[in-house]
Amino acid sequence: MVVQSSVVSRLEESRERGLDYLVGQQRADGAIGNPEKEGLGPYYKTLWALTSGGRTAEANRLATWISHEVLTDDGDFAGEMRGKFFDRSYAYPNAWMIIGAQKLGRYDISRRGMEFLRLLHHETGGFRIERDNEDAVQDILNTAQSGNACLATGHLAEAKSVGRFLRTIYEAQPDPEHVLYFVYKPGQGLRTEFPEERQKLHSIRHDTPRQAYFNMGIAAAFLARLHMETGDASWSVLGRDYLQLAFNVLDEMYETAQVGKVGWGAALMYQTTGEDRMLRLAERVGEAMAAQQTDTGGWDNTGGYVNDAIRTEVTAEFVVLLDEMIAGLSARPA
Repeated sequence: MVVQSSVVSRLEESRERGLDYLVGQQRADGAIGNPEKEGLGPYYKTLWALTSGGRTAEANRLATWISHEVLTDDGDFAGEMRGKFFDRSYAYPNAWMIIGAQKLGRYDISRRGMEFLRLLHHETGGFRIERDNEDAVQDILNTAQSGNACLATGHLAEAKSVGRFLRTIYEAQPDPEHVLYFVYKPGQGLRTEFPEERQKLHSIRHDTPRQAYFNMGIAAAFLARLHMETGDASWSVLGRDYLQLAFNVLDEMYETAQVGKVGWGAALMYQTTGEDRMLRLAERVGEAMAAQQTDTGGWDNTGGYVNDAIRTEVTAEFVVLLDEMIAGLSARPA
């Protein structure tokens, strides 16, 4: 199947509007938004977003601010302007900033950031979700994005161990076409039992709205990149397996901000496998993302829950995901 140029053009236009919104949020000192009150939310994805969109002057100003105000001597991104919201998803924002810095060529940030991030890496191959709790659970989101940081910075051994962790997670799934569990406890295995009120924090159900769809997407995106890096096509096979649930969930998924990473994974799966099914999924997600863009050029979170920090965070993510999807959809010859 030939990728429709109109779809790619629409995604490019949407990405540029998002970039304009982000640039409009930058302060004179390089920071984005109001991190003194809002913490990481406005800026941790924006470094990668500005870099991917070619806004390198703005990205370097933000990188310098991060280096001076957030990056610690041990390579963590910590302190008052980190905030507490990500205390139980600790590796995830660190990985975003490392990748953005590496793509920008700010190795002064990415090198030190990886020194700390690797301390959160467990012998299981997973990355724990808490900074100081060595017995903390591991999950797909923190682990896959940390794996992407490993690939971006050349830590291939660690990236391969992330792949093996994701294989362990998938092989333990009791019914992956209808539910995907994404939390793992070392010494206990995949967590499949939990109170019903905590369901959305542990699994994606095919017949329930407002699920954490991004978990299957980010797993597939990482595994596609691991295939590209190693030449081992079995990683793309596993990534395709992770995305099978996307074809069974409610259409409501396409009305949520959580659909973005599904498109990312699908586009990179298409790039590595050429499967029409992945192309169709990526295009449908891309159209849904463009449709969700507001008149401001930014994106709001699902359900109307939004403030300036949330809008900037979602917008920065969508800019990155659209850029990755455009590349994936355009990589295969017609």
